[in-house]
Amino acid sequence: MKKAFKFIGITLGILVLFLIASNFIQVNERESLLYKIQQYVTYNDEDWNNYETNQKILAENPVGSSQTTVAAVPVKDFHPYNIDLLTESAKKEELKKIENAHFENLVPAKKGPDDEDAQIALIKLTDRRLTDVIINQKLSVKIGKCYENPNKEENYSCVSCMILLYNREKKDWQEAPDGENFLDNSYDFYQTYEGGEWGAKGLSMYIPYDKDLFKKYEKK
Repeated sequence: MKKAFKFIGITLGILVLFLIASNFIQVNERESLLYKIQQYVTYNDEDWNNYETNQKILAENPVGSSQTTVAAVPVKDFHPYNIDLLTESAKKEELKKIENAHFENLVPAKKGPDDEDAQIALIKLTDRRLTDVIINQKLSVKIGKCYENPNKEENYSCVSCMILLYNREKKDWQEAPDGENFLDNSYDFYQTYEGGEWGAKGLSMYIPYDKDLFKKYEKK
């Protein structure tokens, strides 16, 4: 009988705490009260900065109002690969692709997106699926060396760059989000006018694998 009263007391206590918390903690339509409490318990300054940035993006681009569509998958696979991790047959194919790509003719970009620019562009490109990854999995987008892409189409500028996901908690890069892998390792980033926001679309030219990018963000 005492155990039953104790259980009821604990349950009522938890409910009271949730009721008190609900009056003092603001929760938007995308969040639960439990998730919000978890944020206050586990988030550091960098996590809160990422959270505020993403909330600003969502406020400026509410669901249903975005005109951005995910780019079609390119006919060719332009994405670079770490040849050290490939099988011998795949390595030969990749080396042949690199030889035919003539990387010596690539022009390093004079100006390209920084990490935050790339992250915002990819949040929009992925229809904000990246937002939950950034917040819940503590991942941030880091961008590598960019190259001028002559195929600007109607844009003011276009560059092609590799990206990686950096785990802020583990202090190390990781291959893909936990769960569904909806990101590539490289993209085209473009501006529609000088000084404008950067957008992202599917990679449209061959670029080399950026080993320095991965080395920079590997766990020391």
